Amino acid sequence: MEHVLNAIKARNLLVGAGAYYLSWWVANPLAIGFGKLAHGIGISHYGDFAGAILMPIVLALPYALVAAFVGASVVWIVESDRPIGWTLLPTFLYALAVFHRSHWARPPTPLERVGDIIRVLLPAVACIVGGIVAAKWRAASHVSRSTPV
Repeated sequence: MEHVLNAIKARNLLVGAGAYYLSWWVANPLAIGFGKLAHGIGISHYGDFAGAILMPIVLALPYALVAAFVGASVVWIVESDRPIGWTLLPTFLYALAVFHRSHWARPPTPLERVGDIIRVLLPAVACIVGGIVAAKWRAASHVSRSTPV
């Protein structure tokens, strides 16, 4: 029995890590298309607040959308009584991107640091929110199926 539980845990870990890995294959082309759309519409971010705060939010939206789908798909795929816990692995992996530096020529300003945190934490929060929504939907569908008519 212990062997089966370990195999299920290993499979669930691979589901979370694999969903995170595959999300970048979808998110990068989506972000390129979103960037071209934003440029075509004429969205521009000039100034301190718009350039440092709003631009990272706009740039992180495609990644957040894919991350929400990753959280939901992990909840749907894993075999567990508490599937929301398994979304913590891709959420942690999204949040780990905090350590990826994007400023090379000069030290970042405090507003740029805030923008970096927004850019990284928006997909992480979207992943866990997508998992929570999917877990509630999954629980509601299991209750409705088990209720006799």
